[in-house]
Amino acid sequence: MQVLVIEDEADVRSNIVEILGSGGFQSLDAGNGRAGLELAKVHHPDLILCDIKMPDVDGYDVLQAIRHDPLTATIPFIFLTAKTDRAELRQGMNLGADAI
Repeated sequence: MQVLVIEDEADVRSNIVEILGSGGFQSLDAGNGRAGLELAKVHHPDLILCDIKMPDVDGYDVLQAIRHDPLTATIPFIFLTAKTDRAELRQGMNLGADAI
């Protein structure tokens, strides 16, 4: 299974990739939303794990672009976030996230 990790904080991204690797998952990683979208289009991962709060292209923008592209629309998408505000979590689910 190939997992795309989109996270702008390098240390956090590295830890997630390491944890996934120890579980036998292959990972791709992107340091921003724009790079993550490109990787998703080229590699069609089995799962996308994405931070919400990122500069330029945030996680909500990434999710909307993923869901609007027929090539990536069915890829399971999970937000990884420290956000706890219910309205923000609901927004992610309303946009089509599979989990937060």
